[in-house]
Amino acid sequence: MARNILAVDLGGTKTHLQIYDAEIPDRLRLVREGILPSSQYSGLEVLVNEFLQMKGEEISAACFGVSGPVVNGHA
Repeated sequence: MARNILAVDLGGTKTHLQIYDAEIPDRLRLVREGILPSSQYSGLEVLVNEFLQMKGEEISAACFGVSGPVVNGHA
């Protein structure tokens, strides 16, 4: 089973998502990528779940980049 990593760049307008296979140490292979309109989702969890369910992929790790300022612990 491949070790998949989800990379997410969350923006106010659109969210870029990529899944990488990290089964081979020190080498990432892009499996799939997509762009979804951020404003059409009620939250990050809904957006990510929809992206993953498109192909039924599972991930073992994730990294999120969020644009904008953080105020009182919220972006």
